[in-house]
Amino acid sequence: MNSDNRIATRHIFEERILIRFCRGSQKFAAQGWARDLSESGLGAFVAENLMIGELVTLQIPLGVSGKEVVAAKVSRQVGTQYGFQFMALSAEQRIAIQAVVKGQKTVPYRHEKD
Repeated sequence: MNSDNRIATRHIFEERILIRFCRGSQKFAAQGWARDLSESGLGAFVAENLMIGELVTLQIPLGVSGKEVVAAKVSRQVGTQYGFQFMALSAEQRIAIQAVVKGQKTVPYRHEKD
């Protein structure tokens, strides 16, 4: 990890995403609004109540590759703002993310006090 406790630098990324998840035998889908993206995860606003540690799949629009489906884990929540940590990216998905964030402004790190 780098000095600001992030695995990778976040970049501004504003797109609608689809979040799919299961609870028990039921399948759910929720819409979200992505705010930032990195090679390690994504930050988004989501109206649906998600649980920290919950496994989800994110459908993310990534340039010409279309909507990529990425496995992720809910890693943080503050109100309706969620952080998602990618579980595994293919080489193609990593390249697509690098292309999308190239030239985008970085999101400054803000340490939250306990």
